[in-house]
Amino acid sequence: MEKRKMIRTILLSIAIALAPVTAFAYLECNPKANVTTINGVGLPGKMATLVDSEIMIDTIIASGERLTVEKAVRKAGTRVGIHVHKYGGWTCVLEGAMTDFAEGMPPMYYPAGTCYYMPPNTPMSTSNMGSVDAVIQDTFITPVNEPSITIIEPNYPGCK
Repeated sequence: MEKRKMIRTILLSIAIALAPVTAFAYLECNPKANVTTINGVGLPGKMATLVDSEIMIDTIIASGERLTVEKAVRKAGTRVGIHVHKYGGWTCVLEGAMTDFAEGMPPMYYPAGTCYYMPPNTPMSTSNMGSVDAVIQDTFITPVNEPSITIIEPNYPGCK
């Protein structure tokens, strides 16, 4: 019994020590950047956070970087606030469809079964302009304790 208690104590100590590394640092807000357009145009859809978010992977990989994979729902008629990904990332549309708006590029439509790359440090937003909720999967590889997304549009509901 004493051995079991010692093992529990060691595992708890490891979990506490690793807590800063494994806590999911997804969102950072910088509304003072005050970016409200992409390519000089306002964006369609009401700003809203994702719903039914599920962290599928949050781990440190062999390179020492953090790999995060999140599955979530983008409600019909909503969009994420304009943002940047300091290290880039990937989104796969599992159900529904999304339209990606990125500075310097034309809007791109992505139906279910497609994925797209989000280049680093590029102001962008994605919108579900359809009538059906979209299920998406975001994947990011970042340095440990770095956010995967920085919102740069004021009044985003996820930035209070």
